[in-house]
Amino acid sequence: MQRQTKSVPESTLSTLVESGAIHTAYIVENDQGHYYLVLASGNLDYRLEKKRGGERLFKSLDAAAHCLRAIGITRFRGRLKEFRLGREPILD
Repeated sequence: MQRQTKSVPESTLSTLVESGAIHTAYIVENDQGHYYLVLASGNLDYRLEKKRGGERLFKSLDAAAHCLRAIGITRFRGRLKEFRLGREPILD
């Protein structure tokens, strides 16, 4: 069964964390070297959305980790790419 993904505001993520619905948090690096959050709950993944729509991206791991800490998460898993402009990652 494929996991579904839903974009939600930070307040919703905080509520999910407080209720114990989130079992794993990830910081994932995209192909442009930016980071986004994925919070897993059952068969549903939640992603943080911007206030005006669209996925919230972070320019650094530190900024993404700070956001997780603000919503009550102190542990996360990372998914990093070997990123260099003009070059494909060696590991995927």
